[in-house]
Amino acid sequence: MEKSYLILLFVCFIKLNLSAQVVKPIDSAEIHSTKLAHADLKNGCVKFLIRGGIISSYTKGQEVFEKKYGIAYYSYGCVMPVNISINDYNKVVASFMDLKYGTDWRKEVRSDIQGI
Repeated sequence: MEKSYLILLFVCFIKLNLSAQVVKPIDSAEIHSTKLAHADLKNGCVKFLIRGGIISSYTKGQEVFEKKYGIAYYSYGCVMPVNISINDYNKVVASFMDLKYGTDWRKEVRSDIQGI
């Protein structure tokens, strides 16, 4: 009786392992950043996110780009929120810019913008 119980338990264990599906981990920062970017665009708050340092960086002439395209550069400084992916956020904004202005804006944007 004990032997058949062990065999049954072993068969059940094998069946569970064989039928288990690989689950793709969810990147909540990617999802949150994409939703945030769409919400910002819907509200007319168009911006590129920048990973800064202790001192925010400034690129000469960036205000010309901001005024021309109605977009702002937003630097987080040295403290980045853990639930924001700059690359994913900026990809959404870059797609919006491509649709609205074509691709010429890419020649004028700051070179330190990630995700575009």
